[in-house]
Amino acid sequence: MLEIKKASVSEAGEIAAVTREAFKLYRDALHSEKEVRLSALTETAADVAFDIENHAVLTASEDGKVLGAIRVEALSPALAYIYRFAVDPGEANGGVGSELLAAALKYCEDGGFAAVCLHTNSKYYKLARYYYGKGFYVHSTEFTKGYIRALFVKDILDVPVDLSPANKK
Repeated sequence: MLEIKKASVSEAGEIAAVTREAFKLYRDALHSEKEVRLSALTETAADVAFDIENHAVLTASEDGKVLGAIRVEALSPALAYIYRFAVDPGEANGGVGSELLAAALKYCEDGGFAAVCLHTNSKYYKLARYYYGKGFYVHSTEFTKGYIRALFVKDILDVPVDLSPANKK
């Protein structure tokens, strides 16, 4: 049975490994003419442990094995940012990601955030379609990481939110 919970530092190595495998697929789907270096591919267990201690990191696990993770950072009192959303490629399309995202969105709602945002490759049709299906919309695009990234936003409350802190991510 799938368990979604806050990550513990002892899971940092497993989370880093799952993230690396998932982001290899992401890198391969970028359709970029030049090689893109993704920091998710070089992060260490210590980097993950830092995130666990300083931000919200949720894991999906089954029988004690981490199958996926999602991280949430407060960018302001009104805005949360989702990053390093990763599912073991062997578990893709099995609902693990949807459960993780639902838990992260509930965390944001319970935390009083007015909106949550994330960046993803705007040419990765499958991901873009996934986020649209979860109620996100594209706010803007940019090219600072060497590929076209879209800033996807999901409003939790119907109030204006300053999205500028997300531009620094």
